[in-house]
Amino acid sequence: MELPAFWWLLALSTIIQGAFFVRFSIVRLRRKEVQPPSRRTAMLLFVAGAAGLVYGVAQRDPVFFLGQVCLLTIYYRMHRNGHE
Repeated sequence: MELPAFWWLLALSTIIQGAFFVRFSIVRLRRKEVQPPSRRTAMLLFVAGAAGLVYGVAQRDPVFFLGQVCLLTIYYRMHRNGHE
């Protein structure tokens, strides 16, 4: 099995976003209040989203690209609502 071109962009995006959502889920399962993401976390999520966007463009995958746009929109709204 061959790795797709630009596999490292996909890995970067998947690992960072996966780690964020695992942490988010653990906090929610413990029924604790979820704090808005810190600036460092938000920037890391935006980097992961941008890597996903670049991967979607490189692979010519409109569905993956659209999914990353949706995630970036969610990240932006979470960050904006937490730091107003």
